[in-house]
Amino acid sequence: WRPGVTASHGKSWVTEPRMKSSRRKSTESTRLLPSGGCPTCYCNLRKNILNLSEYEVTTRSSINEINLCDFIGFDLILLDIMMPLNGLDICRQIRSEINVPIIFITAKDMEEDLVDGIEVGADDYITKPFTVKEFLARVKMHLRREDRNKDKKNIFDFDKVKVDIDLQSVFIEKKKVKLTKREFLIVSTLASHSNKVFSIEEIYNRVYPGSSDTQFRSISEYIYQIRNKFKAYGINPFETMRGGGYRWNIQSVSAD
Repeated sequence: WRPGVTASHGKSWVTEPRMKSSRRKSTESTRLLPSGGCPTCYCNLRKNILNLSEYEVTTRSSINEINLCDFIGFDLILLDIMMPLNGLDICRQIRSEINVPIIFITAKDMEEDLVDGIEVGADDYITKPFTVKEFLARVKMHLRREDRNKDKKNIFDFDKVKVDIDLQSVFIEKKKVKLTKREFLIVSTLASHSNKVFSIEEIYNRVYPGSSDTQFRSISEYIYQIRNKFKAYGINPFETMRGGGYRWNIQSVSAD
């Protein structure tokens, strides 16, 4: 599959296309998230343009807080500065964990807004009004660039355990481990920084990057669930550190 796209308007977020390609897996897509001051007909036009270009479109609605898990698994993200949740704030909070291109779609052309977007990690700007050719050309340009970068596999290989960031999957002895999005986020965070000790607060901030009423103890529950899933293969992926926190350290355990 080739990427998907996401659009949003009012308080809805619309995730749009994936495109067919021999390189892409069906688990991948591209999100463009245009919203705020975007009439429904205008957003539908963008969605139709992307569908006609063979993108797969996924929709999300009623997003009330920034949840990193909502941005995982896509190839490109489009944000509008004037979203109900400010696009700059969203980009600022997800940029350190999301490596795909982020493009702002906005009617604002003030220099300070362009600078702000670049400073928080945006890769490009598309200013409304824009032509169909320009819109598709910008999207395809960034996706081609990503294709070139993805020729370098983003896989962390620990002998029996492989963590594939692009596929958002973990394999133990070539068997896929069923993990939730947040479980995978915890696994990939620790596996990609295998020499670092993460405090519970650091893990919490990655799993819940926006404001959340969820308590810290939910992280311990996630760790417990992940360990149980790995235990079936005789593996414990985490070392509990004295004074609190966890580190990626694969150890053999008795499988039940």
